[in-house]
Amino acid sequence: MVVDALLNQLTDTASFLSTFLPLTPLATLIGITCLITQIYLTLLLTKRIFPRKWHGPWNDLPGFTAHQLISLPLMCILTYCGMKDWFFNPNKDVIGHNDTSYDRVFGTTNVNDIPLAIGSGAILIWDTPTGLLVPALQDPLMLFHHVGMFLVGATMSGAFSHGKMIGYYYASYYFGVIEISSIPLSYVDVFHPKYKFYFEWLHSEKNASRTMMKVLDGVNELCRIVFAVTFLIFRGLYFPYVTFGHTIPDLWYAYNDETKQLPDGVPMWTGYFLIGFVSLFALLQFYWGTLILKQIHKMVFHGDSSDVGGKKKTKKNKKKKSN
Repeated sequence: MVVDALLNQLTDTASFLSTFLPLTPLATLIGITCLITQIYLTLLLTKRIFPRKWHGPWNDLPGFTAHQLISLPLMCILTYCGMKDWFFNPNKDVIGHNDTSYDRVFGTTNVNDIPLAIGSGAILIWDTPTGLLVPALQDPLMLFHHVGMFLVGATMSGAFSHGKMIGYYYASYYFGVIEISSIPLSYVDVFHPKYKFYFEWLHSEKNASRTMMKVLDGVNELCRIVFAVTFLIFRGLYFPYVTFGHTIPDLWYAYNDETKQLPDGVPMWTGYFLIGFVSLFALLQFYWGTLILKQIHKMVFHGDSSDVGGKKKTKKNKKKKSN
């Protein structure tokens, strides 16, 4: 009964706060839940209440560790929901031959869509503040990316169009399918050299359980490969295809359809805003894709990927022959 009372209180609080935020009640509830979990895990890891033998880099980077623990299940949920709707929904033609641009932009709606709620609520209430306050997560480019994703998610949710959802047809891709590469990244990112406590812990010869470290390192290498492949496929190649081949043309034709008027409450600027931001995101994916390709080239042709947490090339000293 206590749990039910707390859940009801949390739901009521989220519904109340959503009236002051550009978020749906569901998005607000998800954001608050993530924020509370972040605070709880951070304090738990900071207090070091566990036996000393269990202490590790997670205690040195409590905010970062808590963030990664929350991110991983969220990415799994987003990927599942996105893949299911985008590729396996029998009522949805991804290519869109059976619907008009106007139908795809303004004809579908679901205020309780989970990926869109996570993409707007979790980013605004949890991810962005955490990225600003936790030193290990402070990255200007990622901050821009998160703020942009929130604005796109809020716009698609109808926050700036009196509740009329815009482009919900594509929400399962932008807030679901592309996150498949974030699943292995959630693990790989932990052991990146920039997080020295985790990196040194993984490669320390003084570590008591070297067998476990080798397993973790092996999983890290596998996840790096999976991340590179999934990123290049679903973000580097498929993202520009969906964006420039379908999303932008649909938005342009829907907003400029002379035979139909814009739905009530939908301002013209929302269309131009979405076109601009999804274009920027496509360029950002391309930029990140080039960085990944450079790392692949370095690893394949030079055998060194130590700067991103991989194995370092070892130089063999050649002994000079004596005359």
